Amino acid sequence: MADQLLFLASFAIGIVPALVLMWLGLRRYTYPRIEKALFDDRRIFFSLAVGLVMGTLSSLILLNLPRFDFASILIALAAIAMFEETFKLVYLNRKGYRQNFSSTFYGFALGLGIAATVVLSFGLGNPNLTTDPFTFSLLVLFSIGFAAMEATTGALIGYGCSKGLPWSYLLRALFARLVYTIPAVPFLLSSGPEWLIYLSIFASLGVGLLLYFFACSITFQETLPPEFRRRARKERRARARKD
Repeated sequence: MADQLLFLASFAIGIVPALVLMWLGLRRYTYPRIEKALFDDRRIFFSLAVGLVMGTLSSLILLNLPRFDFASILIALAAIAMFEETFKLVYLNRKGYRQNFSSTFYGFALGLGIAATVVLSFGLGNPNLTTDPFTFSLLVLFSIGFAAMEATTGALIGYGCSKGLPWSYLLRALFARLVYTIPAVPFLLSSGPEWLIYLSIFASLGVGLLLYFFACSITFQETLPPEFRRRARKERRARARKD
């Protein structure tokens, strides 16, 4: 029973923030905000499902990488970051996604799927999750920030593939991930005094949400062809007048 509760709690803190962030990010670009969605819903949910699988694989790889000291742990985190972001590039640079503006949205969903199962595995490694509300709350905050970062890097790589600049935007995604990871290190490694770990969670959450805001307010707008931007603005204004 305890194991089942731990799994359900871990699943909840992984998938719920990811789904909420996906809804918040994509709702402006689909019905009823606009007449016709600017992406294929089936591809969105398929990308999310692929991300769930890749997040599981990423977690398994991380668990089996050698971690002897601080340096080896950092190398393991860097290797996982490269693995996840390179996979996003391979997935989003395929025929049918390459130079398709909606690939930005699919990359966004792909990143959220990866985040959901990575956080799930993180929760499974914390047996206090179901008995300590404080631990649960901290992991929820971590989940939100981590999912926001993964969504942003996925959107950046999708945008790069849509513009024919995949490698350039892979580097930008890795830089964004580095900016998030630096303040998150004390929490990820569970090292240092308690106040530093708590500060690490809130600092990484703030960075993750800033990156997410950048993806939703700038990257999504930039990925749209001019005619779609005009159409989306017109439809939003028409709806605002009706409301």
